[in-house]
Amino acid sequence: MSGRAAVLALMLLPTAACGPSPAPAARPAVNILLVTIDTLRADRLGRGFTPTLDRMASEGLRFVEARSVVPLTLPAHTSIMTGQLPPAHGIHLNGAAKLGDHQTLAARLKHAGYQTRAVVGAFVLDRRFGLDAGFDEYDDGIARDPEATDRLQADRPANEVVNRAIALLGKTVADRPWFLWVHVYDPHAPYTPPADARARANGDAYDGEIAFVDAELTRLFAAVDARPDAARTAALVMGDHGEGLSDHGEATHGMLVFESALRVPFFIKAPGVAPAVRTDPASLVDVLPTALAVAGQPAVSVAGHNLLAGPVTDRESYAETDYPTVAAWTPLRALVRDRWKLVVADTPALFDLTADPGETQDLSGPRASLVRAMSARLDAIRKDAEAGAPVSATPTVSAETAERLRSLGYLAPSAAPVTSAGGVNPASAMTAWAMFEDAVALMNSGRPGQAVIALEKVAASYPASPIFQSTYARALAASGEKHNAMVRLRSAVKQWPADATMYHELAVVARELGLTAEASRAEEAALAINGSDPAALNGKGLLLADAGRHEDAVRAFGSAVKFDPTNAVYHANLGNAQRATGDLTGAEASFRRALEYAPGLADAANGLGVVLVQRKQPVEALTWLEKAASDPAFTEAQLNLGIALQESGDLARAKAQYRKVDNAKGATVREREAARALLAQLDKR
Repeated sequence: MSGRAAVLALMLLPTAACGPSPAPAARPAVNILLVTIDTLRADRLGRGFTPTLDRMASEGLRFVEARSVVPLTLPAHTSIMTGQLPPAHGIHLNGAAKLGDHQTLAARLKHAGYQTRAVVGAFVLDRRFGLDAGFDEYDDGIARDPEATDRLQADRPANEVVNRAIALLGKTVADRPWFLWVHVYDPHAPYTPPADARARANGDAYDGEIAFVDAELTRLFAAVDARPDAARTAALVMGDHGEGLSDHGEATHGMLVFESALRVPFFIKAPGVAPAVRTDPASLVDVLPTALAVAGQPAVSVAGHNLLAGPVTDRESYAETDYPTVAAWTPLRALVRDRWKLVVADTPALFDLTADPGETQDLSGPRASLVRAMSARLDAIRKDAEAGAPVSATPTVSAETAERLRSLGYLAPSAAPVTSAGGVNPASAMTAWAMFEDAVALMNSGRPGQAVIALEKVAASYPASPIFQSTYARALAASGEKHNAMVRLRSAVKQWPADATMYHELAVVARELGLTAEASRAEEAALAINGSDPAALNGKGLLLADAGRHEDAVRAFGSAVKFDPTNAVYHANLGNAQRATGDLTGAEASFRRALEYAPGLADAANGLGVVLVQRKQPVEALTWLEKAASDPAFTEAQLNLGIALQESGDLARAKAQYRKVDNAKGATVREREAARALLAQLDKR
């Protein structure tokens, strides 16, 4: 009802004392704070290093048998936001699809008049995957490290996330209900907690990251408590999945569906909800219907259950992982019912969680009838869910997306998931997977040479896996064995001709080897498969710029920027191409935009300085060129700094700068000759 209608209604109320009593005022809607903590095992609370989470859990309704539906961040959060199982919402892997036509929790609350805002801690939840639907504001802006552009910085620590969340709270008015989702990523590998947090966790790195998150969430909860609407604010807090920590050979998560990776903390602290501990099964799909109930909104038909309505007897918990398919291994499905847990790969395994909580003894043989019954039920659940799956969930894995996922420790197919080959049950291959994960970590930390040996072994053991083959080739190229990398990549694109990322990686190595024609063909092949791949578009732009076709390069870089607008390197490349065409206005704008996203990007600072010199603004150019020239290996910037100094009238410093370039070990012949010529001109004055 609008404000005007409300006034008219009041004017029409009878004034006689004998008239009907006015209706009671509607209770203000409850605000919803949703906090998801990545990679948080259920057994990590109550150990002394999570005082804030422990207090919140004790003051709320706590579910000690809560499970994720999939041990991967994007599909798990999609189930949280839709109330549906992965076969229904269509998101099975990180980065492999965008959410289709499903109503999210944010969209439902927005329709009910809520202010909706979110801040996420990692690229894996970037808006391109669809979870921004329904949010007024979706803060997924993660700064990139200009010194590690190949890794495409893909996460931010909990303190930055909480700072942004508190800022969003400051923009949220108290006279309207609000929904704020805060996602922190820190417990995810690699574990690098601050020293004080690690000390609070008795020196354990994983626990230290959780201690760090707990301390930062203290600030968030305090900010909520300080608001005038705190008394009508509910908090729903949970992990999205657990962590293997080497249980069953899995160091991290995603490949297996044991309880260590599925069990999560989950509690609700809300007005009118009494503190209690519930032992009935709970699932991440329950978040949406429960949150709607807390908010006083109508129930909706989803897979999840409103947990506030009370326990459901004889309840089943479904889980899956398609992550093994990135290695061309068999996906896993799981069903928990009462004390029994069924895990199905090519063959089933059955565990008694009461007698064997560590899931060490497979009872599928002596319990064959139970296995058949649970297998049939598992199939039925999947078929029912798939019947409602959206047709609009589309593949979005580009080379750039795959690279960012790699920087997070995840692997992703470049298009549709690879079908399992050879019936490899991932539970039997965890030694190889651990070796592979260690190698990827070495590459992410800038040590590809150390990764080569392990990757060679894994690639030889699993020749049908494109991920193993391409990662081995990347390690060879990064460690200087570019010719060997080319041999492997040429073979790989023949084996997997529909893999856009493989073609792009071939193009990158070919360009580095000076094989321009082959590099161009490979980038065009990548773009034929995925025309919106920003990495391939950027690669095409570099090849065009190399050939002096700067106007064509501008178009290619412009497309790369369109599809990845926060990539500072792409903006800088666009600026360089624009400057080469004489478009100084466009170049300046591109360089400044690059520096907004990556203030330390030397190439952008150098480019902006050059443009300002060309525009006869050498004094302003000095600031940027000095920043670029702070890298002693960037001799082009050193030379340009000398020119700016000369143009600004500081001839003594200009001479010193030219001599520095002439003596630089890494200077090219062109740079040395230019420095000597400019120095000679000044000496004649």
